[in-house]
Amino acid sequence: MKRHALFLMPALVLSAVLGAMPAGARTLDLAFMPPVVEPQDLCTDAGTPAPDDLTVEGGEDDLTDTQRLRYLERDIRNLSAEDAGRWFDFILTLIDWRSTLDPEFGPTEVLLAKIALYIDAGRLEELQAEGLIAQLRQAGTALANAQKMELAQYYLNGIGVAQDLDYARGLIRDAAYGGNSDALMSLARMELQGNPVEGWDAPLDLTVTLAFGGMLGQMNAQVCGHAERIAREYLNGDVVSFNPDVAYAWYKFAADLGGAQGAWRIVEFHLDADAARKDNAEMMKYLRLAVQRGITLEDGQIERIKYAGDIDEATLNTILGFNYSADTGRNRPSLSRYFQLSVNLDGDEADDESPFLDYLRELTQFDTAPGWVFTTLASEVLVRKGRWAGEAEAMDLLEEAVRRGDGPGMQMLGKMLVRYRDDPAQLNRAVNLLTETVSRFGLMTAMNDLDTLYRCQANDAPRLGEADLWARNYRATEDDTVDVSPGDLISLDPFKKPEILAQLQTQALDGRPASLSKYLERVQLDPNATAAAQRLWAARTNISDQSLEFFAELEFALASNPAERDLAVELFRRIYLNNGVTSALDLAVALTEDNSRDAGVAQEIVGLLTKAANRGEGAAIRLKARLLAGQQSEQATYEELATIIEERGDFLALMFAIPYIANDRTDDYIDRAVSLMNCSTKDADELGDAYAIILSPDLTYHWRRIGLVMEGGHTLAKLALTNGQMQLFDTGAATSERGVFARELAEGDASAQRSLYALTADPDLATYDPEAAAGHLLALLGQGTADDEAWALARYRQAEGELRDLIGRKIDIRNVFERAATRGDMSAKLDFALMLRATATTLGDLQNSVRWLKEAAEGGNVTAMSELAQMLAFGMGVPQDRRAALTWAEQAERAGNPEATELARLLRLEKTQ
Repeated sequence: MKRHALFLMPALVLSAVLGAMPAGARTLDLAFMPPVVEPQDLCTDAGTPAPDDLTVEGGEDDLTDTQRLRYLERDIRNLSAEDAGRWFDFILTLIDWRSTLDPEFGPTEVLLAKIALYIDAGRLEELQAEGLIAQLRQAGTALANAQKMELAQYYLNGIGVAQDLDYARGLIRDAAYGGNSDALMSLARMELQGNPVEGWDAPLDLTVTLAFGGMLGQMNAQVCGHAERIAREYLNGDVVSFNPDVAYAWYKFAADLGGAQGAWRIVEFHLDADAARKDNAEMMKYLRLAVQRGITLEDGQIERIKYAGDIDEATLNTILGFNYSADTGRNRPSLSRYFQLSVNLDGDEADDESPFLDYLRELTQFDTAPGWVFTTLASEVLVRKGRWAGEAEAMDLLEEAVRRGDGPGMQMLGKMLVRYRDDPAQLNRAVNLLTETVSRFGLMTAMNDLDTLYRCQANDAPRLGEADLWARNYRATEDDTVDVSPGDLISLDPFKKPEILAQLQTQALDGRPASLSKYLERVQLDPNATAAAQRLWAARTNISDQSLEFFAELEFALASNPAERDLAVELFRRIYLNNGVTSALDLAVALTEDNSRDAGVAQEIVGLLTKAANRGEGAAIRLKARLLAGQQSEQATYEELATIIEERGDFLALMFAIPYIANDRTDDYIDRAVSLMNCSTKDADELGDAYAIILSPDLTYHWRRIGLVMEGGHTLAKLALTNGQMQLFDTGAATSERGVFARELAEGDASAQRSLYALTADPDLATYDPEAAAGHLLALLGQGTADDEAWALARYRQAEGELRDLIGRKIDIRNVFERAATRGDMSAKLDFALMLRATATTLGDLQNSVRWLKEAAEGGNVTAMSELAQMLAFGMGVPQDRRAALTWAEQAERAGNPEATELARLLRLEKTQ
């Protein structure tokens, strides 16, 4: 406790017991106030981000214990969350291994980690039989205070041990004496419930004060979270009495020190406050801070801010981050501002080793290591050493993965064995492995692998009976990546082709890179997408390098003018810096299409292609050879990269090499290529061309014949149609947009009323139906939430005269506006005031109009300021007061209201006469 004294003194001085606690009271009346601080970004991380131990996959140095522990902690955490029961034995091994590496992970920490594992795995009976909690109890006073609290929970609830309430309460008391804030709050809670803990005699107010002081702790980056916790205690009201004012003070304390949640809570306070306490300037200040710190607003929240504070659209969009000032000439919205891109610089060539590779090799030495460890290591070996240079080691690892029952490893080995298709035993084993991958593990892509094997890769292909069977099965899974062109993507109508859009969304949710980028493009173009949805899908895309690359390609393809093309190229460059060499080829292609005649850009393209070519990417090798054809021959390019192609060449790289390799190596290169091919007319034509080059007419014909038995033949390619488009032919019309929302409404989704209103209230739409629109708006007004009511009133203000009349005949809209105005809606106060003035029959109506206008004006509504100025100037409902009128008119004038500008000019002119 002593070490916190410096930081707690201001709070202790300001804390005050408001009165003796009444007998039988269930909460404590205590105002524990925060210290006074100067605003600073104490909780905002402005420095270099720490390495992300969830994604790190090695660097240039040897594996150190620090890196090893980072990988180890990541794996323990991820495996426990994924399936603690399935990986139980391996996680135990990792926990024991960590204890040998981490000096701070002693016997007590090991016990706690193992207890948590048993609980996560649902092995409570085994936990009790093992006696781990009893062993932890034997540590006694050696336990840290937080550890005593963990142990107390087990004994309080009888988890993995017989319940022992007295012992648990004693642990909590001991932890409280040690200054643990959770223990202190537990003691206070028990006393308030009439169950005080024997041996704890401190007054209740002192107990809670000590707890809050312990929660606050030191003035470091964690202080905002601690302050927000204190605020929540005052809002929860189960220990200290409910006190929103004290909670507000703590949230403001957190906000002023850099807390995002604290800043947003201040905004919420002013949204909900009455006119006397509402401060629009402060609300906008903290809204700006909240958004800058990453808070995402829902549509309903944005509407509340608009109408409660009378914020104009441009100002609000600027605060929320919708500032396109740098995007001059852009016709389409962009969500790329939400990406958090870094810089990853790769060397010109791949490294054979890495710390991550070493760590995986160490994991394989454990008897409990599951098969996926060997599969992951095999993949890493192929990336680091090369597809062909690393093949032997990778296949040995995959054999072990298969023995240990890993489905992806089994699929990977089956595909690699296709290289040896001339050996019937090897090809049959490939078939058996892929079939077992489907039947045992349910890996759907293995069905497509079997279709490819029978249709294209087997020496006696095409075997259409088997190929078509697997193609039908795979098609039925709808697992194949949604095939839609960029142009079709943005024009895709969810009410004509809902299946395609639903499949795209499903695959995006599953993290499929191409589908994720396409769905983000859809969200980006959707005018109804919420800010939360935009940030969600941008964040999902941001964590996948492949998705970022696909998104950059879409942005480049969809650019509709030179300015958008320039922005797309710039985004591509940023994503290349984030992803590294894996995106080098696609950036080079984009730059070649955009401006390769520029000497600087041409040099950049060659550098990018060289990096990609050194990874064995055949498309990069071919493009480099073509672009440099005036400087060196294609054979010279091959000779420059021959070793790279031999060790790591992909399908196109191997095809590129065919004219230049010795005849006795041709069959091997073609077998390698076949094992990597896509079963498509393009790849079949490549192989046919290769055999034509080496003058083998029979095999040239063989591959031409395979090209003719692709599903759909050449029809789809010639007509630019996809399989999905063909399959929808004459299957029946999809449900209309109005029908979909009506079904959602029938299923209990009240928000569908808004969508139905939008469809039926617009006279320019074929679905225009004012009677129905009135019904939807009335439903929102009568049965919805406060947000629904605010939304409905905003739409009523914008509605056509016919629709307003219909609504007015069915409901007393004046009462609705009065209710909303009384609740604090600034726009409703203005509208109600104007309504009173327009329909006034008595002096009292005009007086009420002035009263509501004044409340709205004091709440920051600029239009209300102007209207109030007019009523004061002309003495409508109140004695004429031109001085006050000028004051309000000038205030509205400063906010840009043109009517107020003219009125202020007249009032100033009159004043000078």
